[in-house]
Amino acid sequence: MTMPLPVLKCLDARIPKWNFDALNERVCPFCGNGNAPMLVRPDQLPVAFCDTCGCWYVANVPHESELSRIYDSYFSTHRPTTLSAHLGISMIKNALEASQSDWQLQILSRALGGLNNKYIVDVGCGVGRFLVMAKAQGADVVGCDLSPEACEFAQNHLGIVVHCKTLQECAPSVGRVDAVIMRDLIEHPLEPMATVEAAYEMLKPGGCLLIHTPNGGGGGDRSCDSALEWVGFRVDLEHLQYLSPQTINWLSQKHNMRIERLEAFGFPGLKGIEKLPSFANKSSKAVHLIKQVAGKIPGMRETAKILRTIKNEITGDKPRDSRLGSSHLFAILRRT
Repeated sequence: MTMPLPVLKCLDARIPKWNFDALNERVCPFCGNGNAPMLVRPDQLPVAFCDTCGCWYVANVPHESELSRIYDSYFSTHRPTTLSAHLGISMIKNALEASQSDWQLQILSRALGGLNNKYIVDVGCGVGRFLVMAKAQGADVVGCDLSPEACEFAQNHLGIVVHCKTLQECAPSVGRVDAVIMRDLIEHPLEPMATVEAAYEMLKPGGCLLIHTPNGGGGGDRSCDSALEWVGFRVDLEHLQYLSPQTINWLSQKHNMRIERLEAFGFPGLKGIEKLPSFANKSSKAVHLIKQVAGKIPGMRETAKILRTIKNEITGDKPRDSRLGSSHLFAILRRT
């Protein structure tokens, strides 16, 4: 008698309503091996583990048209963001300062010998936050994303060329690049291996592939019970695969790329995950306005930092270091 698969409890309020009559069975999306599902996510999709490349993946996937619907309105319904001219102005104004404190951009810069005049493509660039920072450091940048609203925002308000296509589709027009960026991207596509292969072909010799993705290593492997507790299978249910450090190593060997950097970092962003997302309410907009005004008063930012430090000393609270933890993977692979 076959035992039923364990079904994980709901955590993320954003549970997609899939058409279960139109699911497609798939093998490992990286190495092509078939594996029996081991558990069922809260959205009722089964997840399998691949011993060969070390990734977890959704074994019965929704039709591509259902996934497209999510990304068509990603920044208006799934992750509501006010894509206004004001946001664009603010991003450009703060780009240089933000770029100097972004640790991933700094590591990439060191790997490339600086960003000035380097040609960079960001796959799944969203509203262009990483690209506008790289541009402030002198890089020539281009993006691609499947969200029409994000592409329109980046082009109209940031002055960045963004193709509303997959990397495979826009590769001929982009050409050879010094770096391909995949931040919060590789966990999404139905055929992630095709995306990695397209990135490899676009890289100049010595070019770098940057990957930032949830750390599927937190789920362990088929011999562990940790998969039933790992938060990654219970949030962001548009994700279709979960890479582990073993997967990164497998990909590097498959494409003869050298791993320049591989580390686990960060806590999962769970604040408010149990509630459906919505645009900022009036009170939060008022707080934003107050911060804007306060930021223009000489010495106010420094005073606020001192007050926060005093408060943390009194209460014992410590600011969370975004590098601590192991919920995500960060990797830089170099084409040899």
